Amino acid sequence: MSRRFCTSVPFEGPGRLAIVVTGALLGASLMFGPANAADRDRYRQEGVTLRLVALPPEADGTIRGALSIELEPGWKTYWIAPGPVGLAPQLDTSGSTDVRKVRFAYPVPSRFREGEAESIGYLQTVELPITAEASGPRPLLRLRAFLGVCRELCVPVQAELMADPNPGLSDRAMVMRAGAVVPDEAGPLRASGARWNADGSALLVDLASPIEGPPPEGFVSAGDGWSFGAPSPAEGGPAETLVFPALSRPTGGAHPVSADILLTQNERAQLSRAVPIAPR
Repeated sequence: MSRRFCTSVPFEGPGRLAIVVTGALLGASLMFGPANAADRDRYRQEGVTLRLVALPPEADGTIRGALSIELEPGWKTYWIAPGPVGLAPQLDTSGSTDVRKVRFAYPVPSRFREGEAESIGYLQTVELPITAEASGPRPLLRLRAFLGVCRELCVPVQAELMADPNPGLSDRAMVMRAGAVVPDEAGPLRASGARWNADGSALLVDLASPIEGPPPEGFVSAGDGWSFGAPSPAEGGPAETLVFPALSRPTGGAHPVSADILLTQNERAQLSRAVPIAPR
């Protein structure tokens, strides 16, 4: 199992940094845009090209697709829990026609430094698998994408894309490529629960069973404003407990009641959805 892919979440509205960069969006989005009216499935801006594809519905109504985020050399973008200074991608498909229950899956990210802060995201092109259901005879996938891409400076991206279901070979290849590395959701890397340490500075994640080999690495998505550093084994505690230090938290925000936890070890990745967090 590849280490590249992790969680999927529905769109939940603008991220915590959206209000900071909204004023720059119009100018940034007009820099390139679609080359012509026929390129509804593509968008280009400095540092990045977006492409949206969808395949025709399967016999049970399932629609599979993908969003390509093609980064130019030296550029980066962010994961759904991007760290204290990053901008989480916001992907809104509410304008779609005859399509429902759209979900995106995200690659396993990397940690990198941005000044004094640690950010979480991607340093090369990524393709996000999409699954949805056809709810009518003429499905059309519409996407409003809002994300940040950075080099020396960060540039917000706002794009509107549309994808008619297309059985073409290149689209199928892109969907297969994106979906081939979605992580398992069952197996030995399952997180069974989580709780806070005594002073609330770290999240303790319990594994369902002891893990042989090197300690797992991992990432936590616990809601807007929360970010966590790289895990380490609990000192003097159970071997199957990992400690994720909290790097940032929303001002005045309540502690989350659950989190998506992605654990990786060697070439294996496993997602545990909505892991319960014991209240403080």
